[in-house]
Amino acid sequence: MKILRWLHTIYAAIIFVITFLFFFPAFWVLSWKKSWHGYSYRLNTFWGWLFMSLAFIRVDIEDRNKRPFTRPCVYVANHFSYADISSMPLIATDGCFVGKHTIARAPLFGYYFRSLHIAVNRNSVRSRARVLELSIETLRRGHSLFIFPEGGIRSANPPYQEKYKDGAFVAAIRTGVPVVPVTLASNWRLLPDDGRLLLRGNHMKIIVHEAIATDKMTEEDVPALRERVFNIIQDELLAQNSAYLPAAARQAAVST
Repeated sequence: MKILRWLHTIYAAIIFVITFLFFFPAFWVLSWKKSWHGYSYRLNTFWGWLFMSLAFIRVDIEDRNKRPFTRPCVYVANHFSYADISSMPLIATDGCFVGKHTIARAPLFGYYFRSLHIAVNRNSVRSRARVLELSIETLRRGHSLFIFPEGGIRSANPPYQEKYKDGAFVAAIRTGVPVVPVTLASNWRLLPDDGRLLLRGNHMKIIVHEAIATDKMTEEDVPALRERVFNIIQDELLAQNSAYLPAAARQAAVST
């Protein structure tokens, strides 16, 4: 069984590299002008679905919104796995990532990321302030944001999240765009952050929760909004993963 996992992982890694190299020239050209970035985000979605299909990963998306979005949003998701990055473009065709600056150091992929997305050094006050400015500018240009508000893969005990940071919620309130909680329910089991980078299955479950309007909020509402989104995602994580929790935690999750 472990041999099959390794074979699947190696195959998926090869597919990822091949497809990225195939699309890289297009991403490179589309990075030249900000007015072209929207096309790159659509291409990113196509690339994501193509990769999942070729890598034999089944994606199940449950969208709890009654109608499609007609304006940009801030998509906020839990972050336990490197698979999360490839998951987010599957739910929207206009998403710009806000991610750790260390991603930008990777050969070629780093160029793609820093040219088309937003890299943040969370240890730098100046970088965080600049990223907030860029996030607001991106939303006002009509693009959505994909943000992992835990600030990286930080939880040592998934599916329990770490405390959220404020940036995503400040950007949403300042621009008046909705916040959309997203539960990446199974990625922590599909590709655990255990140092092995070994696929352990082929199923990805994503829940897109109902959008939360922010147009009548002020920055005083940031803590309440942050906690509301945290609880929506955490409750869903526990509900979706109850079979994988210890007995006591499973009982608590069922009772709530």
